[in-house]
Amino acid sequence: MQFSGKVGMITGGGSGIGKATAALFAKRGGAVVVADVNETAANVTGEEIRKAGGRATTARCDVTVWEQVQAAVDRARKEFGGLDVVVNCAGIMKGHFLEETPEPEWRQMLDVNLTGAFLVTKAALTALRERGGGAIVHIASRMAIRVKEGHGAYAAAKAGILQLTQMAALEGAPHKIRVNCVCPGIVDSPMTRNAYGQEAFDGWSKVCPLGRAAMPDDIAKAMLFLASEDAAFITGVNLPVDGGRTIL
Repeated sequence: MQFSGKVGMITGGGSGIGKATAALFAKRGGAVVVADVNETAANVTGEEIRKAGGRATTARCDVTVWEQVQAAVDRARKEFGGLDVVVNCAGIMKGHFLEETPEPEWRQMLDVNLTGAFLVTKAALTALRERGGGAIVHIASRMAIRVKEGHGAYAAAKAGILQLTQMAALEGAPHKIRVNCVCPGIVDSPMTRNAYGQEAFDGWSKVCPLGRAAMPDDIAKAMLFLASEDAAFITGVNLPVDGGRTIL
């Protein structure tokens, strides 16, 4: 799983899974654009990569704004000559029962988690076609395939990513562009801890066959496998990365 000579863009690269993915991509030899709506966090990730001997640049990127998504892709072209891999880790999480979900929250979940994935895909398809092919990987959720009460908007948005992935895989295939996604369970990341707290991690450990929550690196490794040449004949896949929880 090497990326020497490859250029990647990681959205949500300022923290959690996105940060782990950007760092691992650079460690494996790739040049990376760290894109995040939190510009300060993106800059921290980029600086850490450079201090470790990797190549990185950063871009402020709100994935709900087409101009900012396109600007992040253009940064890859300008700094590194093009784009080969796009890993879309940007996302937010909130949870309410459907009857109690405010309409603005519903729209926000879909805007960031689904429309954002669409805009990233749209920009990525064009950029990767320019390079003669490449890979896109999205992050969905176990809740896209196994629902949990109180997370209707989040689950609906993440389920949409499954079909977006398959459609993009179909349309990208003639251009040698592969598109896949992973469906994590609970991940020990800042976003998940802010949403759930320690109690949820303790409960998950009791029901997950592998007995623990995922770490960001666990998800990063799966996403970068799908982005790598080791997965050259895999496209349109939704891969659960949840310690076996989905089989129960």
